[in-house]
Amino acid sequence: MSLRAEHLCFAYTAEQPILNDLSFELQAGELHFIVGANGSGKSTLLQCLAQLLPVAPDTVFSESRVAYLPQTIAPCQDFSVLQVIELGAQLAEGCDIKELMGQLKIDHLAKRTLSQLSGGERQRALVAAVLAEQPKFLLLDEPSSSLDMHHQVELFRLLKTFCNKGVGIAVVCHDWNIASRYADRISLVHDNAIIKCGNPHEVITSENLQHLFGRSVVVTHSQQTPVVMPAHE
Repeated sequence: MSLRAEHLCFAYTAEQPILNDLSFELQAGELHFIVGANGSGKSTLLQCLAQLLPVAPDTVFSESRVAYLPQTIAPCQDFSVLQVIELGAQLAEGCDIKELMGQLKIDHLAKRTLSQLSGGERQRALVAAVLAEQPKFLLLDEPSSSLDMHHQVELFRLLKTFCNKGVGIAVVCHDWNIASRYADRISLVHDNAIIKCGNPHEVITSENLQHLFGRSVVVTHSQQTPVVMPAHE
């Protein structure tokens, strides 16, 4: 089972193509990172996969139950953390809300409203809400951008446990080293297309990163895992 898009094209104007005849597949049970430079179309790709944007008519989608969490969200009401997660759980059966909140270390925040949370706390609450939907496929746009390193590690370890249960998760992320550590597969977006897709060793290479960023970064290895570092001046 997979979430798949073929011949995906999207443009805000005829002169500004964002995605051009792109194909993407998210497999069940995998943690799939989408990386690339700013403005390369990563977030647009997720919105298209969630079918929130009017793509070209010849695009082909597979049908599956998909949950999507954008970079920013402004609820029309200031719900409590518990209420937000309960809303997500209404879309599925069998979600253990208490266990989920414990896994994301937000059980002590249950009665606080979203406006009373820090950026990182709010982000963890919203991730819990989409996980409560128990989707087959989950699309997350920079879910760790407001998290400290400790909570980043906890989040991706938790996402891995959901992948082990068969959920396919696609994550837009700017942290190449997080992607290197946790990705099963990585798609590299550049010039309106995916120019490379594979495991971290196949995608996070000096050649690929210099193609995007010139010689400003270098790739080394730690414990056989690719590590991206700024180049020496």
